Amino acid sequence: MPSELKTSYEGFMVIALREAKKSLREGNKGFGAVLVKDSRVLARTHDTTVTESDPTAHAEIKLIRSIAKRGLGKELEGSVVVSTHEPCPMCTGAAIWAGISEVVYGTSIHRSRRLGRTVINMGCEEVIAEGPSRTKVIGGVLADQCARLYETSVRELVKKFRGGGPASWSDAGRELTMRRVAWANQSRDRINSTVHGSDVRKAYQLILMKIGIDSAQAPIEEESGDRLVFRSENPCPALDACEILGLDTRKVCKLHSEGATDALIKSLNPRLKFTRDYSEIRPSSPFCREIIELQD
Repeated sequence: MPSELKTSYEGFMVIALREAKKSLREGNKGFGAVLVKDSRVLARTHDTTVTESDPTAHAEIKLIRSIAKRGLGKELEGSVVVSTHEPCPMCTGAAIWAGISEVVYGTSIHRSRRLGRTVINMGCEEVIAEGPSRTKVIGGVLADQCARLYETSVRELVKKFRGGGPASWSDAGRELTMRRVAWANQSRDRINSTVHGSDVRKAYQLILMKIGIDSAQAPIEEESGDRLVFRSENPCPALDACEILGLDTRKVCKLHSEGATDALIKSLNPRLKFTRDYSEIRPSSPFCREIIELQD
């Protein structure tokens, strides 16, 4: 698919992403969709399967229903559905019968399954191939941004953070601390054979090892014998959850992950200390400045 064609739909996908985030904030499944015709947005919506107790209230179905209720059914012919997730067979079938000419999506069903979601393993092109029309399909528009909505780790934090306030952030932080300390204890031999150098350098390597990133995603700004400063630029579930819920990362991350990371590096040396510079933290900054120190 030509990149310029995908790019032409990115603005509409941004709107669909906003709808998907509304869905997650409400406690639904996190799908957003937009109906477009002649470069105009006719409708925008998100799934409400949980809050309305309606298993058919998928975002794409609701788009079609909203147009029909307004008496604009003819507008569906030749229109385009832009969805954060590849439509399921039910929604694809509805799009075919409605006369929709194109289906544009971000995350594919196959990628969503790899991310841990339980969905029917049939892509919309497979459904279209068995039907009476040849609705066009364009996939992968803002794919990585859309995929973050379906990461299991992000969705779990959205559930934990939503509506609970500081108490829920602290509870999640205690759970994270226990998991990280348990991992460090279970991985002692591997850690000892992998991390090298000064204590602060070992601590830095341990953080990267636990999170599963490399130094390119966490470049070092400053390093001495007892202090190391680096910039976290890697994908972060807590950051994504805060962005979805509209929470302040300066408040959430202090209670959720700073203590857990501090406990992790203290497994190497109790004198090690992890902190953040909260004047440089995402999303207000392009990176999070993080500090490791060896205290007296």
